[in-house]
Amino acid sequence: AEALSRLGEARAAADAHAVAQAAECAGAGAVRAAARAVLDEAAEAEPPLTLDYLALVDPADFTEVPDDHQGEAVLAVAARVGSTRL
Repeated sequence: AEALSRLGEARAAADAHAVAQAAECAGAGAVRAAARAVLDEAAEAEPPLTLDYLALVDPADFTEVPDDHQGEAVLAVAARVGSTRL
């Protein structure tokens, strides 16, 4: 069980790295697409992740940023795995 937990942590770090690379290369639209791809894959896992929302927002006022946004942004995600809301 501990090995599976470490594997999950390593996978999460790799997924976060992929999303960060998308941000550096292509902006907000690419970040949303990369995050959506990771979350879609997690939806196929066991137990599945059920996405409640995904938003890329301005850290100052939490308004959604446009696809061509350059600069800081916060990726806000709410999801469920079983009965646990993340």
